[in-house]
Amino acid sequence: MKKGFFKICSVLALSLIIANGKAISQESNKAFGGSPYSAYGIGMPQDYTSSNFKAQGILGITGVTTDLTSLANPALWSRNFVTEAITGLQLSQHDINGGVSSETKTNLMPGYLHLVFPLYRGKLGVSFSLYPVTRSNFEVLDSGTFENAGDEVVYVNEIQSSGGVNKFEIGFGLKLTNNFSFGYAPSVAFMTLNNNESITFSSTNFVSQDQSSRITGTTISQRFGIVGNFNKLLSSQDRFSIGATLNLPYTISSNKDFTAQKLVNNIGQTVDLSSNVPLTQGDVYIPLEASLGIGYAPSVIVNFSAEGMFQKWGNFTSDVNPTDELVMSDRLKVGFGGQYHPYRRNSNLFFSRFKYSGGLSYDTGHLTIQGNDISTLWINTGIGISGRNSLSSFPSIDISFQYGFRGTTNNNLIEERIWTLGFSVNLTERMFVRPKLR
Repeated sequence: MKKGFFKICSVLALSLIIANGKAISQESNKAFGGSPYSAYGIGMPQDYTSSNFKAQGILGITGVTTDLTSLANPALWSRNFVTEAITGLQLSQHDINGGVSSETKTNLMPGYLHLVFPLYRGKLGVSFSLYPVTRSNFEVLDSGTFENAGDEVVYVNEIQSSGGVNKFEIGFGLKLTNNFSFGYAPSVAFMTLNNNESITFSSTNFVSQDQSSRITGTTISQRFGIVGNFNKLLSSQDRFSIGATLNLPYTISSNKDFTAQKLVNNIGQTVDLSSNVPLTQGDVYIPLEASLGIGYAPSVIVNFSAEGMFQKWGNFTSDVNPTDELVMSDRLKVGFGGQYHPYRRNSNLFFSRFKYSGGLSYDTGHLTIQGNDISTLWINTGIGISGRNSLSSFPSIDISFQYGFRGTTNNNLIEERIWTLGFSVNLTERMFVRPKLR
């Protein structure tokens, strides 16, 4: 076990380096292309779930799918018999319609990183994870012309936002009885929000401007989870699961830095203007989050789940950007989906080697702008390849496809059509155990 554990930690560490390198390269190259609504507040809320559950339109709270563990509910970490490392990527395309104009943006983002290993197999598991809570990833480019002293001047105005809130978390799941498990996960939540605005002119009569703001802060947060599993309720093979989680609200003490690029003695320099900004320090309050789900598997090859999540974003406050509070509203997301596992029939047919998923989800969103809820309807599907049992050395690979409708063109707002392709891989300790020759 130790040898496999250290190897899987090495794979996870490599994934961390790659993911962090990707994030750094995105910031330095300013390769932004997410939803324009992520510019509000502290970014769009992120549902930390793997492609296996995204393909079903759920979060993975109930644990009725026994092939994989889930980051969404700490109680599920109690049932691990082998060490697992999960990571992935997400590619999204946003077709943005502003009523009179439209554009398309593409964005590649690393997903979460999650490591679970059992201290007492099937009873007590420990988890380490790094995942996003919110993400801001937006760029808008505006250009035009105006007359000045008989000359036509071209201007280009570019606004960018990036960053969000992330968590580094350590937690555990404990099996209390044959039917119930409990989980607890404290974490360090750290926030980094970057905003940049630059405007350039084709005429030397006008001075180009480039100004940036950066909001940072850290705090401690906590979340809890519980899961109940029951077998043979309606038949000799069925399984019923119920799960719930609670994320306590937390407050991030933040600082805001404001800088600008100016010419000093004909040399471009970065000037700190934070002293000229009225709000440079203050608290950012992240509200309560609760979720509940039920799952039912009539047999070992089929399962269904219905899950919901509530976030009280109407209570969000920000001392450094108080105007964002005006558009925040409570968020409710519900989803229903299922999964078919033909590989459990031990068939040798090619298409029986996959698992197939599908589902629908509806998200009211956390924004209400000019009386319009920025809601999203998602259509979800996906495929996966999984080991035939918990002792298999084959990794689980999941691909999810999502198509979403977000927003509206009413009151000059923005409507989005979103294509999302997600990829996640689950590496297990058994992958690194050399089989014995017979």
